[in-house]
Amino acid sequence: MLTYEQIIAGFNRRMLGGVKDRIKFLKPILASLGNPDRQFKIIHIAGTNGKGSTGMMLEQSLQYAGYKVGYFNSPALVDDREQVKINDKLISRQAFVDTYQKIVRRLPVNITPADITVFEWWTLIMIQYFADQKVDWAVIECGLGGRDDATNIINAPLIAVITHIALDHTRILGPEITDVAYAKAGIIKTGTHQVFLGPCQQEAVSDIIHDYAQSQNVELTLAKEQKIIDGKAAIFFNNALHSVPFSLLGEFQSQNLGTVISVFRYLIQEGFINSWQPLLTMMKTISIPGRMQVIAHHPTVVLDGAHNPDAAHQLYHTLQFYPSNKIIMVLGFLADKNIIEMCKTYQRLTDRLIITIPNHLSRAFPVTELAAILPQAVVAKTPNEGLAKARELANPDDLIIVTGSFYTIKDIEANLNEK
Repeated sequence: MLTYEQIIAGFNRRMLGGVKDRIKFLKPILASLGNPDRQFKIIHIAGTNGKGSTGMMLEQSLQYAGYKVGYFNSPALVDDREQVKINDKLISRQAFVDTYQKIVRRLPVNITPADITVFEWWTLIMIQYFADQKVDWAVIECGLGGRDDATNIINAPLIAVITHIALDHTRILGPEITDVAYAKAGIIKTGTHQVFLGPCQQEAVSDIIHDYAQSQNVELTLAKEQKIIDGKAAIFFNNALHSVPFSLLGEFQSQNLGTVISVFRYLIQEGFINSWQPLLTMMKTISIPGRMQVIAHHPTVVLDGAHNPDAAHQLYHTLQFYPSNKIIMVLGFLADKNIIEMCKTYQRLTDRLIITIPNHLSRAFPVTELAAILPQAVVAKTPNEGLAKARELANPDDLIIVTGSFYTIKDIEANLNEK
């Protein structure tokens, strides 16, 4: 029998996210497994930015409500198995192998394991594993887009959530914001009970999501931005206004928290949850790797996976008000991103720049080309070397930000886990 490592090494690495007809290709596989996605309740999440924060907050809230919760998100920061968790526990290597072999044995006769790409395999394994482990809920994040994303092979989810939409992956999803919105809207299906749209959307985006939800006979709720002041959010429930501590940093979390509160209110109204306490506990305790994650002080070091112009703009606004003497940034990008626009944003913010190359050899933007865009920057061979250089340049009251891609912060996260 193949080992976990052999299976991972043998996966088809083609990038087919967003490619049409892949859902049609994958559906018979799910049918051959007996449609395991119908054995648990699903919250399906699409969006350009905010999927991870929104997904983890919902997943944690459901756990605190006493449910057994599966969680699927990407990319993994350190271990691929981070993509598939149940109540915070990663799928074991043996469970991964067993689930893979179970699927292989039931593949339709005209499909081989090599026909299925790596993200498609993770999606199939996730669905089957959650069914086998009898989860109550699954919070499933799209990888890319929505309509043609591998996760969209699922039956109509109980709840669909669409977070902030902006331009990203334009070569796949289309050049206009309306193209991106249409792709995300594809997770809304007839039979879905409710769709939630995150706040602060462009009017054209809201119109497309509204019209598509209406065409699928699904009720749409527009979430409202939640104000967060001095680490506390004012939330109205039980006929009173409550000031609730919130542990996540970043102004952009006001949008994500607003969406989560909107979903949580619906879950209470529908009887899935009987108290606001799970949400309050989540807000006090939540910590999300790679999203305004503080890993050191004196100087303060923050890891953030902002990887497109919209996320860079949100990070810019957060850091404008961050108390520090000067800001030193360590940047590394993937080549398929709007790097020029992100560099413009960060140049307005930072006092010193260090550039490096993310840990993704096939997609990384060469540091030599980045140096041509940012000639004033110091060059580092790796993100860890970049962080070391930043620390050499920093005073105790300075702020160091490592950003540009989740793959830029990946190795630094790995070092944290080893300590």
